[in-house]
Amino acid sequence: MKTFNDLKFKKHPLGNGIQAKIEITPNIFISIIAGEGFYSTSKDGSKKPVTKVEDVISFEVGIIDENLPEDDQKWEVVGWQSRNDIDALLSNY
Repeated sequence: MKTFNDLKFKKHPLGNGIQAKIEITPNIFISIIAGEGFYSTSKDGSKKPVTKVEDVISFEVGIIDENLPEDDQKWEVVGWQSRNDIDALLSNY
């Protein structure tokens, strides 16, 4: 089972933030992001720029199931998730 500690964060391609992406089961992907404009909180406040995962308090999480027909595929997004919330989510897969 994957946990938050297994995630590898890199610079987010669209701004001042970070992102980790993994395939949690075949064709089901999760994206965990934090930074400027995202539904996250850093040590500097809500939706503020982030460069290091250690500075993040809460994250924005998105999940997509690519097993569904293409017209039914959509990102399910929830904001302000703690590390424990993400561990709980990952344990469901």
